[in-house]
Amino acid sequence: MPQSLNQKAVNNFVRGLITEAAELTFPDGASVDELNCDLRRDGTRRRRLSAKVEGSNVLSSFTLSDTEILTTGSWTNVDGNAELEFLVMQKGSILYFYNKADLPYSDQLVSGSINLGSFEFSGSSGAETAKCQFTTINGTLVVSSSAIDTLSITYNSGAGTFAASKIDFKIRDFEWQGDTSEYYDNDSTPSNARKYDAQNAGWNVGNGSPSDLTKRLTHPWYAGKNEDGAYSSSEWELIYGGTTLTGNGHYILDFFNKVRPYLTTEVESSRFRCVESFSGRVFYAGLDSAENAGKILFSKLMDTTKDLGVCHQQNDPTSEYMPDLLSTDGGEFKIPDAVNIQKLYAYQSSLFVFAENGVWAVTGVDGVFDSANFGVNRVSRIGLLQPDTFVSADGVPFWWSRFGIHTLQTDPVSGQGSEQNLTIPTIQTFWDSINTDAKLKVTATYDNINKRIYWAYPDDGETVTSKLNNFLILDIPLQAFFPWKVSDQVSSTDSIVGLAFYSGFGAKSLELDVTANNGADDVVQGSDDIVSLQVSNFNTGDPAVVLIIRDGATNKITMGGFTGTDFLDWGEADYSSFAETGYDFIGDLVTKKNAPYIVVYSRLTEEGFTGNENDGYESIRPSSLKVSTAWDFKETFGTSQEAYRLKYPVVVNPSDLTDFAYPDDVITTRLKIRGHGRSMRIKYESTEGKDFLLVGWGMIQGRNPRY
Repeated sequence: MPQSLNQKAVNNFVRGLITEAAELTFPDGASVDELNCDLRRDGTRRRRLSAKVEGSNVLSSFTLSDTEILTTGSWTNVDGNAELEFLVMQKGSILYFYNKADLPYSDQLVSGSINLGSFEFSGSSGAETAKCQFTTINGTLVVSSSAIDTLSITYNSGAGTFAASKIDFKIRDFEWQGDTSEYYDNDSTPSNARKYDAQNAGWNVGNGSPSDLTKRLTHPWYAGKNEDGAYSSSEWELIYGGTTLTGNGHYILDFFNKVRPYLTTEVESSRFRCVESFSGRVFYAGLDSAENAGKILFSKLMDTTKDLGVCHQQNDPTSEYMPDLLSTDGGEFKIPDAVNIQKLYAYQSSLFVFAENGVWAVTGVDGVFDSANFGVNRVSRIGLLQPDTFVSADGVPFWWSRFGIHTLQTDPVSGQGSEQNLTIPTIQTFWDSINTDAKLKVTATYDNINKRIYWAYPDDGETVTSKLNNFLILDIPLQAFFPWKVSDQVSSTDSIVGLAFYSGFGAKSLELDVTANNGADDVVQGSDDIVSLQVSNFNTGDPAVVLIIRDGATNKITMGGFTGTDFLDWGEADYSSFAETGYDFIGDLVTKKNAPYIVVYSRLTEEGFTGNENDGYESIRPSSLKVSTAWDFKETFGTSQEAYRLKYPVVVNPSDLTDFAYPDDVITTRLKIRGHGRSMRIKYESTEGKDFLLVGWGMIQGRNPRY
């Protein structure tokens, strides 16, 4: 009986890495293993571009040591200008600012910096020990970390100056200091705690309030007014208050240093880790103390920067005439079961609170938050490992927990979210293999144009605190994960220490020369030339994920990207790009097969020539794609073959070296495959310094009549 032959075409090898499938259930289009490949939505797969510094790059005036932390954030709507955006860079205890308005990005350092050490508090571990979190509201940047007092920063575009100030947090005291079970009776010898509680409930605070602090605290003092409107103790005693406690909250206290009459000052020794703007106000959370670990403060509806720390209701709740809570007031609430709040995130009509042990949603009535009407509900028991793993992709949150990578699926009507684990069906084994210490150093950014999330993390045992060599990328439209790894130079290597997304638009100040009608410089009585300072918008180039790079020779900061077409990281370090297909049983699990031929389709990548007639010519951006196979379940692949072969000679045009006159845009190569077995795998891999763009392949497959 002759061999049964059939053809197979593969044109969508872009499902990414899958580690959670067995040999017999492996999905089509996915890879068993891969590295340094760029998956494209047209079904092609390309070698990633190399990491390199940007053209005409500039080194910073400051250095980054091996032990210093580095983190970045965005300051949007700077000084109320919707087009002005700063990259905020924390290097140790210093904040620097880069304007995102022009190229080269590394040359846009804004004059001025903020020393976070000036905002350390008594007992702080040092501003350089904790990464900051940032949010913006009304053109103001709000900065928080567990090692500093929360601060606000403003920028004066006209003067080009920054101003930073500590936020003083004020709250109303709604905590009873004494034993409230004894407050339903009069006490002729009240304790200091009871005295304070009586005053905090409105007794002995002026405006006719009596000085007697011995009364039971079941109803306010003004409930005992006589016909003349004056307080009468006998009238007051006629009113039965039962076991209801009267309202309190007369005193407004400093949240971190509560000074109460009669009592010992209460000091909160931790600081807010998290900050987020939501519904016209700013929310603060992430304290480490047992007393306030789950507490969240929020400011009043913001009008000026002075409102940032007003976290209390405006009206005195013990007032006789105006005790009402206003919808614009600030306040506080507590999530008692939240452990170690790591991140606050505002999305649609909800504020999501990410703690180590779960996620909570804070939502107002009918989707509108105000201080008088909101609810808190738990949406997930899977929490956040550390805040730098969190990223917002078009509003949808993604984060790393202790168990995998997760996202929230939100109901478009109610806004309620439900957690979804993305790694369980895809790359859980790969994710589990990442060192725990490396997971604690992950940083992330989102490419809003290409819809990709980049998570970067260090090698195992990396001694440079901020260095990042490894990337795990999630392409959201493809729903595919794939890894990259940046190679080091032999010595004094450049290294990636941070990530940021640049939208390609921005604004910056321009000095415009004022001229007379005849075009001459306009001067006033021989004084200096008159110039006008204006802020103008710019198209800064293609949107991109920008790499924050530490120069290996100087340890100074510069910027770059995955833009190199020499396919050598930093211009000299080779990196391997490869992908291994899944197990192809060619239709059955019993008979043995062979594949006499494979036809590989690759896109032409050459873009011209360099050189001259005397020294010769070399093509620009040449390709090379090696193909090898493994039969049955062998881990090793056979000898590789070159699958990128130009069939026709190319004649150089010396007058136009940009012309690579090849007749075809797709290179087709037929290769003979040796070996046989019940299943087959294919490996595609790169050659040093060369590109490849795999379009797809087709195979002749044969099944033997006997098994």
